Amino acid sequence: MELKKVKNVIADPVTMFGSTKTTIQWIWGRKDQMPHFAMRKFIIEPGGEIGIHGHPEEHEILILSGIGLVYNDSGQEFEISPNDALYVPPHEIHGYKNTGSENLEFLCIIPLL
Repeated sequence: MELKKVKNVIADPVTMFGSTKTTIQWIWGRKDQMPHFAMRKFIIEPGGEIGIHGHPEEHEILILSGIGLVYNDSGQEFEISPNDALYVPPHEIHGYKNTGSENLEFLCIIPLL
């Protein structure tokens, strides 16, 4: 068993896909020699977003705080808020936007392909 203090994990800026006002913390991943999954924490500041994009791995997401929107390229859109759980299938084009006045924070678990 291993314990990590998330407050001590470096938060890197996210700039891919036209993203703004967003950071990512790789809580568990390849650098920790995880065999199957990575856990990441995203923080999107008010007015920020993760631009629309897609990838081969599924996403399992838990909203921790804040409010926002998640959307895909088919016009589907969901309002998200704390304790919402979201599944994004592999290859689905998607994006996130903070629509509130506080940080939108969520955990995102992905398989390591």
